Amino acid sequence: MNDADLNTLLHRAASVGPCRAEAVQGNVMERVRCDDGRRRRWWSFVGWLLLLGTLSGICTAWAVGWLRASQDQTHAQPPKLQLIEGGLAR
Repeated sequence: MNDADLNTLLHRAASVGPCRAEAVQGNVMERVRCDDGRRRRWWSFVGWLLLLGTLSGICTAWAVGWLRASQDQTHAQPPKLQLIEGGLAR
């Protein structure tokens, strides 16, 4: 329930005659006590934000790692060993 809904309910309750005022007041208070829509929307937003942030971080880390590994030429050819090439260099 947002402020506009609450204001509408309170104005409606104020315009009702005295015989129905108690019933309307009870309905308004029950709705205010039981309303958890804002809390559910907030938790849903935060949950989706955390999930998407985590997935974005994982995908970014994977893409950067893969690109860096594909461009790395360190192990493209084996290192030259002086012993195999003809002994120690003098």
